[in-house]
Amino acid sequence: MRKISHEVPLCFLQDNLHWSDYQYVLPHLIDKHAQYKEFMLDYREQEDSFIIMDNGLFEGVTHTEKDLIEKINLVKPDIFVVPDMWNNKKATAHNATHWMVNVKPHLPENTNLMVVMQGEIISDFFSLYQECAALGYTHFAFNHSSQYYQTYLGTHPDKLVNQMLGRHSLINLMRSSRFIKEDHYIHLLGCSLPQEFLLYNYPEYDFIKSIDTSNPIIAGAKLQSYEGFGLLTKPSEKIEDFMEEDLDLCKPIIKFNVEKFKTFIK
Repeated sequence: MRKISHEVPLCFLQDNLHWSDYQYVLPHLIDKHAQYKEFMLDYREQEDSFIIMDNGLFEGVTHTEKDLIEKINLVKPDIFVVPDMWNNKKATAHNATHWMVNVKPHLPENTNLMVVMQGEIISDFFSLYQECAALGYTHFAFNHSSQYYQTYLGTHPDKLVNQMLGRHSLINLMRSSRFIKEDHYIHLLGCSLPQEFLLYNYPEYDFIKSIDTSNPIIAGAKLQSYEGFGLLTKPSEKIEDFMEEDLDLCKPIIKFNVEKFKTFIK
């Protein structure tokens, strides 16, 4: 069974030990919230802990390389998502090369580097994957909102549906083209619509090892319950918008959404 992680506000950090299979760390929150830092370091000490650390792109946070290296050596994540750039294959490939060749020797031995697939056209994704695999990358992530998903399909009037189907189609294409190998670790970054994950509930998608999304948490914080099929809209807020709020009144809906989300994943 693939691992699921939900980013949560401070008030639900302890609950998230039960809601999530691992912790997805946002590095800028380590400096911003002492409670967050303490929780993640305590969690790291648990025998069965598993951590993926982000680079801050989706949150709009720009870290220096020095800062990221310090955070990685502090938390010692199992996986670190190397800095990427939205829809830009060239810049993402450059960063991936730099981190594998020059930075990895200065990181904890057990920290694997993960590269996010970025590009504008299909050849960008194929060449990026191929170049990074040649460098020694075995961990790859697919984001949920690439502009390619709109241009590749673009047949549905709903942007969120195009994103959902676009990521699924890209993964299918890379799998059928045998770019994704049996020993590769594939991660899905976020989601546009939670029902997307029903598309991966087949044995041929066992290469997808982990998922992270705050979708059920943020929807619940806005008092929006998942329907039987999922959702038709996506909250515009990010988890940091709720980071210091007391959401105890929303907890029943959030718990419901988390449990419903699990039914989309096998």
